[in-house]
Amino acid sequence: MARSLTTHHILTRRTLGLGLLLVPTLASAQDAPCAPISVLFVCQAGTVKIAIASETLKRRATEAGVQVRVSSRGIHPEDHVSAALVANLKADGLYLGKQPALRLSKADVATADIVIAFDKAVQAPELRGARSWDIPSWNADYEGAKAALSAQLDRLMAELRVCPNAAVNKER
Repeated sequence: MARSLTTHHILTRRTLGLGLLLVPTLASAQDAPCAPISVLFVCQAGTVKIAIASETLKRRATEAGVQVRVSSRGIHPEDHVSAALVANLKADGLYLGKQPALRLSKADVATADIVIAFDKAVQAPELRGARSWDIPSWNADYEGAKAALSAQLDRLMAELRVCPNAAVNKER
């Protein structure tokens, strides 16, 4: 009987020792940074809603320490940013820059983890299954658009704060 106690004692110590060796490995796997998730914003023109959403998401993600790659495309790119909109954005500390609006391609959709289409853009065949966000016109209803976008981005950021691989909706 003394022998079985000793064997049990040795096995317990070995098991405990192996368990202690694995704890740092498991902890480091959980602490490892998640791969950045790619978010693609799409709207009809590609200059207002998606540009504002892109810049705002980038800012929020940076502040929250969340890695994300953000891109934006238009179905039929055209510039229609009003001077009043530029002034409102500037007052909010948001600068859209001088990036030209880019036309949506199938490759853009295929490489994105999350695709978000604004308003009527969701009807485009290549965006079947994309998330649909309805946001008022920034030129006509700045405060309404700002509130609607903020609510949508709050929900998206809650998803992205979890390891992005768990948040990805590949079905779109």
